[in-house]
Amino acid sequence: MLPVDNRLRDNRDFRHAYSRGRSQVSELAVLYVIRRQALEPLSPRGLRVGFVVSKKQGNAVARNRIKRRLREAVRLRITDLSNECLDLVFVGRGKLKSAAWSEVRTAVEDLLRRARVLPVQSNSEGMRAERNSTKSAGSISCLKPRAPLDT
Repeated sequence: MLPVDNRLRDNRDFRHAYSRGRSQVSELAVLYVIRRQALEPLSPRGLRVGFVVSKKQGNAVARNRIKRRLREAVRLRITDLSNECLDLVFVGRGKLKSAAWSEVRTAVEDLLRRARVLPVQSNSEGMRAERNSTKSAGSISCLKPRAPLDT
């Protein structure tokens, strides 16, 4: 389960990510990424992630399974994610229902890399070194505003 501070829950935040965020597409999922303004009052700090699955994908059991698989793949990489004020929305697609777990993890990592949220590593040693670093999800800070992604 993702920490409460890292969850995207408000409907207007999802709609904002859809309308103004950049999207990355794979055959298993779609990722919308939008940078939040760090210095706005009452703006939540750090990375927030939301998961959506359409009713076209099946009944509630099937949709929840898709969301659980996406959520776990993101949870495994959350300590490696960029420490920026970002909202990420993952939209599960139909093929994710029957995909192997390794395919799900690969698709999520690929989407995060293409969105430039996950650092690009040329070898597995670099990935292991980053996972073992002292960076934690709770230490995410977003005090420096950056150029918006929604241009």
